[in-house]
Amino acid sequence: MKRYWYFASTLVSFPFGAPPPISVEEFDLLCSRLVEKSDLELIRHVEEVRTGEYSASIEKSAFLKAYFEWERGVRNALVMLRARANKWDAEQWTRPGSIGADALQTAQAVHGAPDPLQAEVIFEHERWTVIERLSSLSSFELDSILAYKMKLLIATRSASFDKERGREGFKVLYQDIVSAAAEATSSALDTGVAP
Repeated sequence: MKRYWYFASTLVSFPFGAPPPISVEEFDLLCSRLVEKSDLELIRHVEEVRTGEYSASIEKSAFLKAYFEWERGVRNALVMLRARANKWDAEQWTRPGSIGADALQTAQAVHGAPDPLQAEVIFEHERWTVIERLSSLSSFELDSILAYKMKLLIATRSASFDKERGREGFKVLYQDIVSAAAEATSSALDTGVAP
């Protein structure tokens, strides 16, 4: 795998919970200038891998492939846990892939969080931990650049968490649901059909 000695050494390290030192857009611009064109395809697929989407190009990176398997496993485990709690069939929501012990443990922690914000924080922290573990032996390689972009995405998303904005968003969503239910009930009563 190609090594990026200069580029990797210029990237400022930062811990989980800290604001990102540069934006994802600035990072992508640096990549477009400092990373070989054949490797840029992998950098473009980082966001998809982070959301559990498969792309054949990830097979070129041991890091992305391992991370994808973990992410897909967590998502499938969350589906199982939520389906079990609600007595639904999980099969229609699961995607191909296995659920490893690490993925199951993460899903249980996320599922058991006291509120949605804490669930998101836990999930992002677990992602960060897995990224560090999987990329620890790839200093200066493309995998370290890919891992850095993933960390930037996590830091950017985490920085956007705001309790007040979340509370206001929940109120709006809740009011929309209540209004839709009232409208459906009113319409059913008008037509004589039981809701």
